[in-house]
Amino acid sequence: MLLAKGLNGFSLQELATSLNIKKASLFHHFPSKKALAIELYQFYQSSFQTWVSEHEALKPEKQILAYAQELVRWIVIKKRVCPVGALSLEWHLVEPDLQTEIKKLHLLQKNWLTQMFKEISKTKKLNLSIHDAVLSSMALLQGSIQIARINNAPELVMKNLKSHLKIIMENS
Repeated sequence: MLLAKGLNGFSLQELATSLNIKKASLFHHFPSKKALAIELYQFYQSSFQTWVSEHEALKPEKQILAYAQELVRWIVIKKRVCPVGALSLEWHLVEPDLQTEIKKLHLLQKNWLTQMFKEISKTKKLNLSIHDAVLSSMALLQGSIQIARINNAPELVMKNLKSHLKIIMENS
């Protein structure tokens, strides 16, 4: 519900009803929606780190493509919202400690992608700085995911990313 409706778009009562449990049961584990959201973002951080460990044997370019494919599966095909982008529209309403957890997830992904481009730059010339390669790739993925969802065309994400990577790694 958090990823589908945003933090302010659902109540704990609505969540409890959908789970067929009492609201008090939710409060036993999560005293507030914020506590539930913080736990969820900590889970996403851990899940991302596990994903990275499971794919570290792949070459950096293949890891980036595998990551994009996972985003396509998670967001476009399963019709979910990006965990980092989910609360961006209501960012000014998100409490600072929850913002911290969201930023941690974003930084985990950004730092991982930075490492991937550092590894790539050891064997290939990049046409952008590593910083710009990371940010442009992240922006391209976010935008491509939105366009893919609107057009019901998940293949657009991989097509755009592959073109982007080719441009970044082409010799000038």
